[in-house]
Amino acid sequence: MGRHNFPLIPFPTNDPKDPLQWPFALKLSAIVSTSIANFISNMGGSGISVAIPLLMEQFQTSQADATQVLTLNFLFLSIGNIFWVPVAMKFGKRASLLTSMAMQAGMLAWTAATSSFNGLLAARCLQGFAAAAGESIVPEIVADTTFVHQRGAMMSIYVVLISGGSAFGPLIAGFMTSSTAETWRSFYWLCCGIAVFNLIMMFFLFPESNFERPELDLTLDQLTTLHDRQASKEAERGISQEQLENEKAEPSTPEEYTISKPSIWEIMQPVSYNAEVNFLKSFVEPLKLLVHPSVLWGIFSYAVTLSPQVILIFNMSYLLEAPPYLFTTSKVGLMQIAAIIGFLLACFTGGKLSDVINAFIVRRSSSHNIWPEQRLIALIPGMLFGPAGCILLAFACGKHLHWALIAVGFGLVSFGSVYTPNIAITYIVHRHQREAAECLVLINIFKNLVAFLFLYEAVGWVNQNGYIQVYMIMFMLNVLVLIFAVPLYYYDAKKRRNTEEF
Repeated sequence: MGRHNFPLIPFPTNDPKDPLQWPFALKLSAIVSTSIANFISNMGGSGISVAIPLLMEQFQTSQADATQVLTLNFLFLSIGNIFWVPVAMKFGKRASLLTSMAMQAGMLAWTAATSSFNGLLAARCLQGFAAAAGESIVPEIVADTTFVHQRGAMMSIYVVLISGGSAFGPLIAGFMTSSTAETWRSFYWLCCGIAVFNLIMMFFLFPESNFERPELDLTLDQLTTLHDRQASKEAERGISQEQLENEKAEPSTPEEYTISKPSIWEIMQPVSYNAEVNFLKSFVEPLKLLVHPSVLWGIFSYAVTLSPQVILIFNMSYLLEAPPYLFTTSKVGLMQIAAIIGFLLACFTGGKLSDVINAFIVRRSSSHNIWPEQRLIALIPGMLFGPAGCILLAFACGKHLHWALIAVGFGLVSFGSVYTPNIAITYIVHRHQREAAECLVLINIFKNLVAFLFLYEAVGWVNQNGYIQVYMIMFMLNVLVLIFAVPLYYYDAKKRRNTEEF
């Protein structure tokens, strides 16, 4: 058993190439280096938001046209998921992410160098398409390399970096736009350089995690038997339960579990071709999962919690550069500090605290196990922050209250945009372990499409109806996410009891 008396699920094999047997440092390097790719994607995707007024002036475009550099990027971010995940299944996650990052570096350079607005739009579309690779693939890497009870903390690395890019992008771009000769173009040359660095980083630090794991259909009784067998072995060695609680995690399988050092040559090959994967079938297969309430809830929760934060990012320049605030571009960028604080707090509470809650559940459980629906309990500690942020932003922006209230509201909705999705993704990967890749594809496609629909009308919606109406609707939708989690919990529990398997 691992720390907190968790059964090790999935069970590791004796194959040195099994990612579950990798040393922790190798697992961490894979997750961090690929999550940084998502950070760069969102940094480049959102950074230009602070330069919208400047784009209108330089390219002589309307506000609606200028915001297309953001909305179309978001749309192609959604479309790209359909392509990149089948590529990862057929040719390997390593090949997919390295190719997409090389493509991103080229598109970021094109963004910085283009002299026409149409060229800028084309570069933004292709950059969004390339950025889509990491959205679904990195959570799969977390699932490939970690046990179920470790995924809350590890998934938070991915979620906080992919969300943090949306905050650091405008923050850095705000300073560079107002203080460098090439304004927003300097920012994109910086993004291009970081992308090249991350490409090199992934080449050396990200091994291939695709692995054909044998399916072990174990019942609850079998899991309990394995737990009791391991406890008996430890007792025979004279180790007390109290000592076991304080030991570092020493995972075990039904037989023995040891950390192995795989052949670097085998796991670092640029392409891992799988002849058994039907490329065309991979495009259609995920759609079958739309019948599952858990997947529909995951799509809805991710899209709804993301939208309030991104709507404000889209409108922040217009709001704060106008009276009564009269912010400069760099000061608009500084508002992202509130989002960063929200992201970091959500990273801890949605990740580590979630694992602590799960550990408590396991200790109280006679089966020494945690079921997927029990992960939804971790929503409780932070469930009100996002909706509260929507209410605060509705009146702070709508009534032009002090900018500090806008910052607090921005921090709260940013917290919600990380906290809930982190738990939702961890729950869905646990709930649908065998179809995790397909689930993540669906979630990223449809949550981006839903968010795109909100964002496509964000500026016009706010201008026509005002912040109060917009953010009260966002408040209602965020509350619905939490309400729908309750019947989902009981539905999953009832289905599990009826079928005794997932």
